[in-house]
Amino acid sequence: MPDFDFSQVDAAIVDAQPNSLRLMRDVLGRLGIKKIEAISNFKDAAARLTGGTPDLVLIDADGEEAEAEAFKLVRTIRNDVNTPNPFAGLIVTTWQPTPVLLMRVTNSGADDLLVKPISPKQVLDRIGTLIRERKGFVVTADYTGPDRRKSPREGAQIPLLDVPNTLKLKAMGQWEAAQVRQRMATAVRQVSEQKVLRSAVQAAFLIEFARTGLLNAPPDRMALDHLARVPGVVDELVRRLPDDRDTTAAKTAARALRQLAELIRAKAESGTADGGGVERAVTLSRELLQASDPNRPLDAMVREVEAAVAGYRSRLEQLAQAKAAEAAKAAAEGGEEAKAS
Repeated sequence: MPDFDFSQVDAAIVDAQPNSLRLMRDVLGRLGIKKIEAISNFKDAAARLTGGTPDLVLIDADGEEAEAEAFKLVRTIRNDVNTPNPFAGLIVTTWQPTPVLLMRVTNSGADDLLVKPISPKQVLDRIGTLIRERKGFVVTADYTGPDRRKSPREGAQIPLLDVPNTLKLKAMGQWEAAQVRQRMATAVRQVSEQKVLRSAVQAAFLIEFARTGLLNAPPDRMALDHLARVPGVVDELVRRLPDDRDTTAAKTAARALRQLAELIRAKAESGTADGGGVERAVTLSRELLQASDPNRPLDAMVREVEAAVAGYRSRLEQLAQAKAAEAAKAAAEGGEEAKAS
């Protein structure tokens, strides 16, 4: 491994366990990191880190409350528009790497997971990987972080963004403040642009998926659940719209879609299907698609959404069939045991 110089690296540790916090600080200090912020309270962590995000953050996720707060913090760092460095290296630490925790690490936007007890060599190896082999960033409606897919993505190809790796730049003596600021501004703008595009696609996807189920009597629960996500998606889209160009069309379509989605849901919850409202929501979602990406043909974007919905429905059907088969097998085995007894 190259001889890294960590003397200029800014690091932070978020851990509510005093002993673990002290040990981790000692490990980072032995690696040559001089500026280490130790945070023992998750309530303070978000404000302290988003006010001046360091190059490397280690976040403990032991215990139900800490786990929830840890991943909330990861998403805040990655997605808060005011975070100075949303591309910081984020490593989650734990004593118990359960399957659920592993999935949450993958889906949160964190870079890696370290299992305790942790040695200086383990930490150095993981930091080395972040320096040499960090993957490009992916931005979707509900994810910002390193690309974790091992297989090609369905539908439209989502670009990989080459974001600034301040940990690498400092550790390899390549830090130039003015250049990094320019690269950071460019990358943040690219993230926001992708967030707008993917949020528009996600809103259209949610409406298209819910479309049929909302017309049933009573409306399908799954359709209502998907419709309920639309307001949050369009709020994120509006929040990310740039100030340096006219975004009136996108704002108008997004706000109208948000209001209509809430109205349709309220009617559906009371047992009333609103066919006209649902079709208007489809139209508004497509207007939002076009306003968010005026350079792409609308019919191509609509086909992308329809293909994604079809693929999603197919996966849901496969899961349902697998569960039914498993239940039938369990019932059969139970019947055989009853006969034997």
